[in-house]
Amino acid sequence: MIPSKAAPVSKLKKLQKGIYNEDLAVHRMRFRKPPKWVKKAPSGPLLCPLDQTKLLAARLAARKAAYERTNGLKGYTIQLYMGSSRSAALRIQDLASNFAYPATLHYRQPHYTVQLGFFFDRLEAYFVYLTLLKKIPSAMIRPSMRTRQS
Repeated sequence: MIPSKAAPVSKLKKLQKGIYNEDLAVHRMRFRKPPKWVKKAPSGPLLCPLDQTKLLAARLAARKAAYERTNGLKGYTIQLYMGSSRSAALRIQDLASNFAYPATLHYRQPHYTVQLGFFFDRLEAYFVYLTLLKKIPSAMIRPSMRTRQS
């Protein structure tokens, strides 16, 4: 005779009534706890081992000296037009006069270029570029160099 693995009668009655109770504690994972004698390190302020605030003045002086050796500043401008038509360049310069930044017309044979503003970082130029893009779809951000005016 094969032993039956059926639940006892009392459990069957409970199941028929909709009551289910089973202890699953034996199947839970057990995690190792650290010993109680191990103390946690107190959380204090974070200290940076390389404090460079003392070197800041020297670094700023070195940067200033480097800018004085160069003839200009690196930055970005928004190029609105580049082509051989003077009338088209003047028309786009007139269209860009509504913005807060000055639009300048340059001629280097045989091309006319219209550039708007001078920005020290690309992100600053990008926000202006997004507003320009609706009116002038050919606009692009270009790196440029502003020469020192003595």
